[in-house]
Parts: sequence; C-alpha cells; structure tokens
Amino acid sequence: MGRITFNPDDFGIVLFTTISHGTVKRRLKMVLDTGVTYCMIPWYVAEELGYKPALIKESIAVHTANGQIHVPILSVESILILGKHVKNCEVLIQDLPETSRVDGLIGLSFLKECNVKIDFQKGVLQLE
Repeated sequence: MGRITFNPDDFGIVLFTTISHGTVKRRLKMVLDTGVTYCMIPWYVAEELGYKPALIKESIAVHTANGQIHVPILSVESILILGKHVKNCEVLIQDLPETSRVDGLIGLSFLKECNVKIDFQKGVLQLE
C-alpha cells in the first residue's frame, strides 16, 4: 500500500509516476484527476518510450476549452504510482498547456485498478 500526505489547499494532488516500456522508463509529475476517464501523457514521453503517436490509428474525441480534438490513445506497458503497478494502462497522448504545473493526468484508467482512499480533512491519499 502506498501512502502520501498532501496539502488539501493546493491546486491538486500531485504524484510522481514512472511509466515503462521495455527497458525505457520515464518519471513524470502528474496530477490526480478523478474526473477524467484516461491517464494523459505528453507526446515527447510517448516518443521517448518508443511509441509512435503520429502513427496510432485509434483516437478518441476530447472536448477542450478550444473545442473538440481527436487524441491518440494507446495502452502503455506499465505505470507505477506509490508502489502500485498497473500494466497495459490506457493513456491519451496529449500535451498539457505550457502553464501547467504537471506533465500529465492520472485518470480512471489507472485508478479503477486500485483501492483509492482520499481523506481531504487529514490530507492523506492511499493506494492499495
């Protein structure tokens, strides 16, 4: 079981994440977002891991502040957060705005594989 403390007054719960494909690993700073279906990683990370986002045929429509866009979706080999490994986790490949304080989003495609406990009053997050 992984556990962290966080400040409930911060903009979100930020977690360090390791995404792996074969022998390549990338560490990302991602924010927990229970309102999104999929995790989201930037294009350059997908490319560094050996994926080719521009050649991915499967995509989904995503609604943004600037309208609807189609975003590639793929299953990454492994995501590790707070000691919890999720294999073959679906992620969207999309860069967040430059003003973001994080590299990506942790969505339900990871969280549904865990028992998640968030205590905002104590500022504690647990993943089992």
